[in-house]
Formats: sequence, C-alpha cells, structure tokens
Amino acid sequence: MDKRSGFAARELYAVVLLAVMNLFLFADQNLMAPNLTQIARDLGLNDVQRDVMLGGDISAVFFVLGSLVTLAIGYFTDLVSRKKLFIAVIILGEIPCLLTGFVKTYDQLFWMRALTGIGIGGALPLTYSMIGDYFSHGNRAMATAWISLAEGLGIAAGQLLAGFIGPSMGWRLPFIIVALPNFALCLLFLLSVREPGRGRTEEALRDLIQSGAVYTGRIDWRKYRELFRIKTNIMVFLQGIPGTVPWGVFFIFLNDFYSQDKGYSVEVATLIVMVLGAAAILGSFVGGLIGNKLYNIKPKFLPLLCGTSTLLGIIPVALLLNYPSQAGVANPDITGPLVLGLMAGFMISLTGPNVKAMLLNVNAPETRGSIFSLFNLTDNLGKGFGPVIISIFIVQFGRVYAFNIANLFWVICGLVLLAMALTFPKDEIALTEAMKEKAKDMAASVRS
Repeated sequence: MDKRSGFAARELYAVVLLAVMNLFLFADQNLMAPNLTQIARDLGLNDVQRDVMLGGDISAVFFVLGSLVTLAIGYFTDLVSRKKLFIAVIILGEIPCLLTGFVKTYDQLFWMRALTGIGIGGALPLTYSMIGDYFSHGNRAMATAWISLAEGLGIAAGQLLAGFIGPSMGWRLPFIIVALPNFALCLLFLLSVREPGRGRTEEALRDLIQSGAVYTGRIDWRKYRELFRIKTNIMVFLQGIPGTVPWGVFFIFLNDFYSQDKGYSVEVATLIVMVLGAAAILGSFVGGLIGNKLYNIKPKFLPLLCGTSTLLGIIPVALLLNYPSQAGVANPDITGPLVLGLMAGFMISLTGPNVKAMLLNVNAPETRGSIFSLFNLTDNLGKGFGPVIISIFIVQFGRVYAFNIANLFWVICGLVLLAMALTFPKDEIALTEAMKEKAKDMAASVRS
C-alpha cells in the first residue's frame, strides 16, 4: 500500500465491503451450470435444447444484453455519484436473481437471467472506477487481485452451492440463497461508505487535492472517443473476446460434460470443476501479487506475464478436456482430472487482475468507468457468444472437438497480450504527462 496515497482505514473498509458485495453478486453467475440437465428436464427441454437454449441462448443474453446496457452505466459512472449508482445496479441484479427461484417456464427464466446480467455488468465499471481512486499506480494490480479474489470466490461458492444442493433440493433454491445478503449489504454501504475523490491517487495531482483543490476532469464525448486512440485499450479489447470464449466451456458445459460424457456423478463432476475454480481464484490472486511486483521492476513485465501464462495454460486445459472417459469403470479415477484442473485453473487465471490494472494505469480518472464498461462489453461478448459458438460446434462435431477448438482461442489472446509489452509503457507515460498538465491547470485555478 502506498502511504503517500492517503489510503486509510476508512478506504480499506470501503474496498472490503465492495469486495463482499461483488462476491454475492458474482455467486449468481454459474448457478445454472451444475444442473443444466435437471433444469432442461424441469422445463421440458431435450438434450439439444439444453445445450443450445440453456447453454447458449441464456448465456448470450445474460452477458451481451447486460453489457450493452452497462455502456450507459459506465458513462454515467464518470458523471454522477458512484456510490448511489453502485447500490442501484446491485439491487437491479439481485431482484431478478431472487425471482429466478420462482420461474415456471423457459421464457421466464430467460428474462430473469437477462436482467441479472445487467446488474452484474453494471457493477464492474463502478467497482474499478472507485478502486482507481483508492489505490496508486504501484498498487493497483494488488488491489484488483483482491477484487478478483472476491469475484472468483463468489462464482465458485455459487457453483458449489448449486452442485450440492441442486440434486437433492432443486435447482431453484440456490438463486434465492445467494440473492438475499446483498439487500442488507446495500443498506450498510449506503450508510457507512464515502466514495473517493477523483484523481486523489495520481502522483501529479495528489498534493494539490490534499491541499483542497478539486479535480475537475469530467467525461464527455470527445474524451470517450479518445479512449479508442489509446493503443493498450484497443489491445485489451482485441484479446478480450477470444480470450473469454474458452471460459464458456468451464462456466457452462464442463460440469455437465464430466457428469454426462465422462462417466462421473454430478457431485464428483462438480468437485472437479470446483477444484479448477479454486485454482483459478488462487491463480488470479497470486497473479495480481506477482504482477504488482513485476510492474514495480519494469512496467512491460506485466503484459509479458499475462501473455506467457495464457499460452502455457492451453496445455493442461487440453489434457483435461481429453481425459479418458470413466463410463462403466467401477471406481472412476478422479486424481488425474483434479490435478489437471488445478494446473489449468491456476495458469489461465494469472492474467485477469493484471489486465484490469493496466487499464487503470493508462486511462484518466474521469474515463475509468467508461473504459471498464467497454472492457466489460468485449469481455462479455466473448462470454455470451462463446457458448453460442461452442453449442454450434457441438451440434456439428460433438462436445469433445468443440471444446478443443474453443481452447485454441487462447492462442490469439496470448499473442495479443505479449504484443502489449510494446504499448503499455508508452501509454502509461502519456497519461502521466497528461496528469502533469492537468495539475498545472488546477494550480493556476487555485492561485487565481
């Protein structure tokens, strides 16, 4: 933690509460995955409809429609009170999550998931905009690691809950359980948290703001367009869509794949996916800590870490997808899938918090909500259309070939991340110079 940033116990409390609220919000994301077949049978769908409608269509509307709406949320993040807007989008996400526990038809399920996606997508730009004003450049990878840890724990806990409660108590109950805590946490957040002042952790602005000056930068359409002139932003977008497609295998299909095609019970398949998820949580956290250290040695080491780990992660994922079927085996071997899941989850998740830290470090305080809404859009285009693409491949080639094709999308992602070693340091220097110019204007305004 940078002591010069003025980061105090009050801000630490706010970040912890942000993390906990994101944990419960993201717990909803994978609640369907362990019980796809049960949901399909309950709603009268066959196996093809299960993969296409539940695995593909609902995933698409959950991520894509939500992301489109959150473009507006991201823009207003940089104009209005982030605290109040954050509470609004949390409630917007949790009400339909709660109501999902009472749906009776596929159409009802479809629209409840669409509305839930808007809430989850809208929370992301708000969270990271505030994180950017809580932490300085040298600590943002660490900060995003903690938020990523909370999001990952939420996803894992939700999927674990659904996997172990769903078979015995029904697939609807987990949606009710994960929705309720955030209603109380929203009230606590409203009453006890103050959002940070914009620009307070920028090196060039820190002393001015601490002396009483107010950062006056605000988003407008000119600055919004200029986001697309920052090469690192473009590179992040380009790697985002192909990089998230393979995650659709894990989030949507892997649990059901191992229980229906590999010969494991739903509970054991859930355990395998949970080990992968736990490794991904650990990898994301450790990746942020390693990235933080590498960044403080030399900034270009951050994208190099991301690209290398992404490319290496393809290997254990391929081995996991092609593990021999245990159908008909008296005592199915779970050691191999568990070890491979551990390796795969850890390697492929090192990138996440570091990409977000790079975005924070090359974009001005008044544009961070907007850039993260755009990042969320590209990220969720991959998550949303990824399962649709995979479901098409499943129909054409079967599950095994489809999943292996999806895994190769990480090659594109890894190469783009490596190329960011050329753009990230330059874009960061450009922002530093822009903040120095802003500081001169602020100082002149104070003197006058």
